[in-house]
Amino acid sequence: MKKLKSIKLPNKQQTIIILVSIFLMMLVLNLLTPLLADDYSYSLNLDKTKINSLMDVVNYQWWHYFNWGGRTVAHTIAQFFLLFPKVVFSIANPIIYIALIYLMYLHIRGDREDKPLFLLLIHLGLWFILPVFGQTCLWLIGSCNYLWTTVLILWFLWIYRKNKQDPSIIKLIGIFLLGVLAGWTNENTSAGLLVILLSYIIMSKIWNKKEKISKLRIVAFLGALIGFAFMILAPGNFARATEVQDNTFILFKIIKRAVEMTITAENYLLPLIILIVIAMSIKVYYKKKVENDSYIFIIGSGATIYSMVLSPVFPERSWTGVIVFLLIASGILLYDLDKLNKIYKYIIVDFCIVLSVMYISEYISTGIDINNLRNTWEYREQYIEKQKEKENTEIKLSPYYTGNNHNPTYGLSDIVEDKDIWPNNDLADYFNVKSIQAQTE
Repeated sequence: MKKLKSIKLPNKQQTIIILVSIFLMMLVLNLLTPLLADDYSYSLNLDKTKINSLMDVVNYQWWHYFNWGGRTVAHTIAQFFLLFPKVVFSIANPIIYIALIYLMYLHIRGDREDKPLFLLLIHLGLWFILPVFGQTCLWLIGSCNYLWTTVLILWFLWIYRKNKQDPSIIKLIGIFLLGVLAGWTNENTSAGLLVILLSYIIMSKIWNKKEKISKLRIVAFLGALIGFAFMILAPGNFARATEVQDNTFILFKIIKRAVEMTITAENYLLPLIILIVIAMSIKVYYKKKVENDSYIFIIGSGATIYSMVLSPVFPERSWTGVIVFLLIASGILLYDLDKLNKIYKYIIVDFCIVLSVMYISEYISTGIDINNLRNTWEYREQYIEKQKEKENTEIKLSPYYTGNNHNPTYGLSDIVEDKDIWPNNDLADYFNVKSIQAQTE
């Protein structure tokens, strides 16, 4: 009998199948996700009426910059989508998630041959390692602040890495403006970006002392630095900082926060750190050079963590940029291990199979959980409308709880007992009632 030949799809078809499959799975979760927490707040004008035009967004962001914070790029994207029915964002968001995976893959692959399996590994890495996946990849405000901004950063960084020669003046202006936007996205991830850009400039001189630093790299760095300055120096940051009273000596605060971040980093990053150490050890054992790009992304990840020593809080979603940079570093190191010994290819494939089985189980339970969240908010909206018809504008609702970190409401503030505090007050304004509070019985 003749042996059956194994069927292997071309890399392009594998890539399409993997990305389309991930898109469809993310689309389902996005369609199930309702508006939550800050989504209601940013849906309102300063006079507590609903935003309904781009001019409303511009006016709000002007006020926001001077009174609350400098994340103008992220919140402009978010408020733009809040002008439309939620379904518009639910379709756009998984496309951006696919863009994140593909950009991470480009940074990992570099100029090497295609290996579509790494696209799936990146998705599985994000799913299992991001501490609040639902907040950063499903929740509207959270996604615009972390998913969308990280895509912008990686896109800018890919152009920066790919173009080593000086382009035309028009392209230089374009990379400068894109750098401003990338730097003006998210405090700690943008800080990591600046360190990565600077590291490439420094390392290029170390790798090749005769090589002249291109104008593109200088212009790109300056653009990102200016954007970062616009964000960090926003008057709203200083106005909000006055609300936090902490008279501890600044050096003690920095040391304390650095220690706390290091402990937390072990909890979130240990699998990636172990993976990086093992991959580097294998390369050293085979006397192969460790890729320079991996060092740069590791350095950038560290900068993304410890840039937060100046912040009084380090929310779980702020680990997104850290994990993305470390996943890229891990992928760079793992990418060509199969060339050292074929057994590493089988190990990676087996690892992917095991994670995929675990993922399917978690995905199903997450879908059920988020559907319960959707049903809860549908019931709340219907109940509020019925109470308004009865001229009852003091609404009491049962709070919602979840222990699933892939659920977008995990870690977010839901309805509480005090009707006068957030998010109750903004929910009341959004639904045009006197008050909303948690049922206490």
